[in-house]
Amino acid sequence: MRSEFGKRTKRDAYERSEGLCEGILSSGERCCANLKHKRYHFDHVIPDAIGGDTSLQNCAVLCVECHGDKTIKIDIPVIAKAKRNRDKFRGIKKRSTFACSRDSRFKKKINGEVVLR
Repeated sequence: MRSEFGKRTKRDAYERSEGLCEGILSSGERCCANLKHKRYHFDHVIPDAIGGDTSLQNCAVLCVECHGDKTIKIDIPVIAKAKRNRDKFRGIKKRSTFACSRDSRFKKKINGEVVLR
């Protein structure tokens, strides 16, 4: 279940940012977009899905553009890899999509004929 930041954490994070975006651009520089005239989001630095908490240290104030970029380029791949590793540790395997595999609805007879199982 996703946990959100409290009002106090959001207020403190905004004061810490001094009204400027805390996002990092692809060039490695800070975005510094003025948030007073833009929409902004409060983002988990370490995603909530992989154990990030709702503390002030894990909260970043980002403009909408930086938040979208971070989510697509960093968060989604990291969360997907964590889920794959968790499933692998638990012995959960992805079903094979190879035609005529054991997970398939079809089977191939010795003579080469393909039939439903």
